[in-house]
Amino acid sequence: MLKFLLTIPLLLTFNACFDNKEEIKIGFVAGLSGKYSSLGTNTRDGLLLAFDEVDNKINGKKVIIIQKDDKQDKKEAKKIIDFFVKEKIQLIVGNATSSMTKISFPVINAQKDYLLFSSTASSSEFTKKDDNFIRLQVEPSIKRYKKLNSFLQDNKYKNIYFIYDSKNSAYVNDYKGFFQDTFMSYGGNKFVGSYDINEDYAKILKDMNTKEHDLVLVVANSIDSANIIQYIRLNNIDTKVLVTGWAKTNDFIVNGGKSVENVIVSTGYDDDSTNPNFIKFVKKFKNKYNKTPSVFSAQGYELGQILIENLKSSDKLSDLKNNILKTKRYNGLQGDIVFDKYGDVFREYFIMEVRNKKFVKVN
Repeated sequence: MLKFLLTIPLLLTFNACFDNKEEIKIGFVAGLSGKYSSLGTNTRDGLLLAFDEVDNKINGKKVIIIQKDDKQDKKEAKKIIDFFVKEKIQLIVGNATSSMTKISFPVINAQKDYLLFSSTASSSEFTKKDDNFIRLQVEPSIKRYKKLNSFLQDNKYKNIYFIYDSKNSAYVNDYKGFFQDTFMSYGGNKFVGSYDINEDYAKILKDMNTKEHDLVLVVANSIDSANIIQYIRLNNIDTKVLVTGWAKTNDFIVNGGKSVENVIVSTGYDDDSTNPNFIKFVKKFKNKYNKTPSVFSAQGYELGQILIENLKSSDKLSDLKNNILKTKRYNGLQGDIVFDKYGDVFREYFIMEVRNKKFVKVN
């Protein structure tokens, strides 16, 4: 009996600390290790910078960001989201990829007064739904790919070989479906071949050599995209390559080296933007981290600013989503961010190309 009584104060102390009304706790979950970490760590760094600017305090309350690594693993993602719910952390930033967001989404959506806010998950499975989820990434759609496909048509690309990462199937399937449909409507052909990047590269190469193609589309993270491009270049395939915004990080250029020169990408962020907000952000980011921010760093920072603005008005988390969507329009780093009534956004996309180790706008 004595042993039982001695344990009670310890449990009460822990719970009292966790439920401290003078703190605002935010869960953060993304891939922070392994080959998917570039997306997660860049997003996190941008988010932390935004809260650093307010000294991690909102209306006198300390902001605590609890970071968790989902390792791009479904079991790990489920364990983390269950932990956040158990500990009553109602505001969660993440996940970084659509496939991991699909794990967290149903858990959070089943709760009352919880919000999952992702800066990068884009799957159309979350589109036009009144739920506990909002995001800053544009979902795949025919509208999104019009400018890209107009560019491809102008450059007379007709036959695409498709390389993809099956471990983020929620994103890949959307990208393939919407992009291929739009590509064909602009006069292109159905993809001539496809292969999972997780297969042996020699098998991919062998299959590519049996298919006539004038463009290679790679839908994968920055490291894998750089590696497969290096491999096919070393094996004398010099076909033009298109990558997605998922690969648009400094890691892609560093790991790909000369092999990724002239690779094209469709993106909503211009690395050389003259927007004063973006210029200030880049300077602050470099001062803090001693590196150049990526598109994901920028989106993490924008997400942080949106949270700060709304939490200053009311730190009642049950009202957070409605307050964010009520304001609707936010001043982003490269133009306005506009939410629709479901918490989805739209941005203008354009084409960039790697030239002399930099992403350069080409249209």
